[in-house]
Amino acid sequence: MDQLTKLTQLFESFHEAIYIVDKDRKILYFNPAASQISGFSQGEMTNSFCFDNKLNHVDDAGNKLCLDGCPLVDSIKGNVIKEHFVYLHHKNGHRVRVHVRVIPYLENDEVHGAIEVFTDVTERNLLLEELMIQKKLNLIDPLTSLFNRRFLHEEFPQIFSGFSKEESLGILFMDIDDFKEINDKYGHLMGDEVLKTVSNTIQYNLKANDFVIRYGGDEIVVLLRNIDQDNVEFVAEKLRILVKNSGHRDLEDRIQSTVSIGATILAKNESLLQAINRADHAMYISKSKGHNRVTFLNKDYQQE
Repeated sequence: MDQLTKLTQLFESFHEAIYIVDKDRKILYFNPAASQISGFSQGEMTNSFCFDNKLNHVDDAGNKLCLDGCPLVDSIKGNVIKEHFVYLHHKNGHRVRVHVRVIPYLENDEVHGAIEVFTDVTERNLLLEELMIQKKLNLIDPLTSLFNRRFLHEEFPQIFSGFSKEESLGILFMDIDDFKEINDKYGHLMGDEVLKTVSNTIQYNLKANDFVIRYGGDEIVVLLRNIDQDNVEFVAEKLRILVKNSGHRDLEDRIQSTVSIGATILAKNESLLQAINRADHAMYISKSKGHNRVTFLNKDYQQE
C-alpha cells in the first residue's frame, strides 16, 4: 500500500471535490465529492484520462482546456500550484462553474502527478483546503509510506469515533529484531531499505481497512478492525512468518529480518494508548524469549 492509497483513504471523507492524476493525466482517484459535483461515478472516472473530456473544462471564451491550456499539465511540468475558474460539463449535460486549484503530487520530492481540488466556494476556502491537503500529506511517513505517529494521535481518533460500538479493534506492536546491528554492519541507508521491505510486507498483507503506522524508529503499530483474539494471533503469526521469509536482495549475504510482535485487543472502557502500551509490553516479552515470536496479552494481564 503506497502513499497514493493512503491519500485515497484520507480524501474519501473530504467535502471538497478532489481527483488525482499521474504524469500522463490518467485519473488514479476520484473522490465522492467530485462525483457529487460532476455527476460521474468513481468507477466511470477512475483509470480514464482527463483529456478524454468527460469533465470537458471550458473557460469563459469556450476554449476546451482539457485539450489546450490544461492547469494539470502546467502544474505537473512546472511543479507549481495553478488555479482557474472553469466550467465543467456535468454528466446530465449542464455546465457547472467551479474554481480549480491544482497542487503537484510529490513522492520523495519528485513530481508523480497532480491533485486537483474543484469547488464552487470562494478562493479563500480553497486556500484553506490546500492547507488541509498538506496536513494530510504530513500524516504519512515519507520513508515507508506508512501512516505516522501524528496520524495516530490527530486523525485516527476521529476515524475511530465513526466505528460501530460493537466493533473490536486488534492491536499489534512490532519491532525489527537486531535493527541496530543491521545499521551498524551495513549502514543506515541499507537499514532504511530493510525497514521499507518489512513495512511493505506488512501493509501488502492486511485488509484495506486496517491501519499500519510507523510508531517510531523501527517500531510499527498495526490496528486491525473487527477482529477477535484468535484472528489477531493468526494475523500476527502470518506477518511474522512473511517478514522472516522476506529479505533485501541487493547483497550477497541477503539480509533476512525478523520481527518480535506484541498483540492485544482494545477492551471496553480503556483508552487506545493503554492498549498500545500493553501491546508494547507484550512485544518486549517476545524479545525476552528469543525474538521472532508473537505474544498476546489481554487486559486482565497483570504486569510485574
